Amino acid sequence: MKTNELRIGNYLNGKQGYVTVTEIRINNNVKTHDNTSSFYVGTCLIPIEITKEWLLKLGVLYNEFEDLFQIGGHDIDIQDGYYCHFYFNEYGDWYKEIKYVHELQNLYFALSGEELKIKLC
Repeated sequence: MKTNELRIGNYLNGKQGYVTVTEIRINNNVKTHDNTSSFYVGTCLIPIEITKEWLLKLGVLYNEFEDLFQIGGHDIDIQDGYYCHFYFNEYGDWYKEIKYVHELQNLYFALSGEELKIKLC
């Protein structure tokens, strides 16, 4: 993963759990919300794999009847630990395969103009 794949607000795994990107710097470094220093992407910070738990944290709704997650009129079919398919149309013939939370955040923002943020219970 390179910094050009990230946006401010993306979630990544840090040494103490997930962190939020607050600044993107040169040389593959980013600054996070929990620290004033910068971290190297790929060493200290790694992408978060998409899981059902993360989709629920991000406020994505689960349709038990169809066994799909849904957000903003789009279906998400997930296979934990591998990838998910984000469907652009109702026929399932146009989709984007994504593996990480930051990819879903970026895709959703590109389509809706809104951020996917962790929902607190």
